[in-house]
Amino acid sequence: MMHNDQIDLVIRTCEAQRSAAMLGGHLDIFSYLFHPDLTYIHSSGLVDNLKSYLEKCRSREFIYHALNHQINKVTRVGELAIAFGEMVTNVTSGGVRKQLHNRTLMAWQKTDEQWQLLVYQATPLKPAVVLEVT
Repeated sequence: MMHNDQIDLVIRTCEAQRSAAMLGGHLDIFSYLFHPDLTYIHSSGLVDNLKSYLEKCRSREFIYHALNHQINKVTRVGELAIAFGEMVTNVTSGGVRKQLHNRTLMAWQKTDEQWQLLVYQATPLKPAVVLEVT
């Protein structure tokens, strides 16, 4: 069994890979990092599952331009790792480019030897700033 500091490093690494994939549009990496039962709760309150989230990324409804996601704490509970953080991102969503500043909650599920994102919840810390409407 991994110690807490090892779990912390693993989850931070998985999150860094997820962020890089989002910025680079590398959706093939999502299938490796995202749990098949993913629930993705956006800061707007909208909810996606894995299929709908990937469809929105493929259709470029979501385009990530910049992403700074700091994880503040990771807690392991059995086969789940709960990560708490703060994220500032520049994203185009539905044709509107905006900057978001959110608190984040993520649940990573250990499946075999891989940790996969099972739940993502974003809560706005500040109102979104509209940068451009396309």
